[in-house]
Amino acid sequence: MTPTLGAVLVGLALLAWELSTWFPGIKPLRANLVGQLGSLLPFVLSWCVGALTVMVIGGLVGWIGDTALWGMNTFGDGLLIYGVGAHSGTAPGSAAAPLAEGGLLVTLLVIIVFLARRNRGEKASKWRGWGSGIGLGLSGGVARYAAVPLASAVNAAGVWLTAAIS
Repeated sequence: MTPTLGAVLVGLALLAWELSTWFPGIKPLRANLVGQLGSLLPFVLSWCVGALTVMVIGGLVGWIGDTALWGMNTFGDGLLIYGVGAHSGTAPGSAAAPLAEGGLLVTLLVIIVFLARRNRGEKASKWRGWGSGIGLGLSGGVARYAAVPLASAVNAAGVWLTAAIS
């Protein structure tokens, strides 16, 4: 499944929501930039899990990613068409990112850790990150700078992990 402008809209909306609830103000950023940016880490890691989820093409995880992307496509397209009178179409990007067998193994492990830790910290922030990753993970501009290196890193970790346990 390929993302439409509606899924990109939903992904960007979730990202904007997170940034607007996180923004502490200029004074706290000047006083402790690293500490303030560190509070965005759960969102960023969850975004990566969402992008990996939508890259999986088969199995239960692939079905969850496709269903979530389909829902975002439908909801976002509806917002664009009926909300502001815009036209929607396929967003520039790819239908799937190439995950090798080892990369799929590592992706499943990452998703299991995400689900196991979903009740730690701010739960809403993690789900916003996951949804934003699904909505934006395959769009062209984001995939070029974030999803492709993420897929490459997961594939490399999968090659190492399968070699280490074999």
